[in-house]
Amino acid sequence: MPVLMIRHEVADEGVAEVVDAIGAAFAAVEAHRPEGIRYAYLRQAGTAEFVALLDLDEGIENPLPGLEAARELQATVAKWAVGTGAVPQRFDVLGSYRILP
Repeated sequence: MPVLMIRHEVADEGVAEVVDAIGAAFAAVEAHRPEGIRYAYLRQAGTAEFVALLDLDEGIENPLPGLEAARELQATVAKWAVGTGAVPQRFDVLGSYRILP
């Protein structure tokens, strides 16, 4: 199953708001503990560039749109996005050690 990667850059003045929204989204994911999902959000150290990775088990529908905090994260990223914004891209996993299946 492909992994979705979402890469985006935000305006420098929006970094703190995006980081806070990421924290809220992950708190919601932890609270709901959906099955069949692997999700990570990364920031390139010292920059305003972010990468999200999302992997879902076969037959599992993405639970993130059902979480208010995840929708707020998307809105916050859209508000501060520089350039084309966050566009999901599909990647095939060729190798992984304890991160992706």
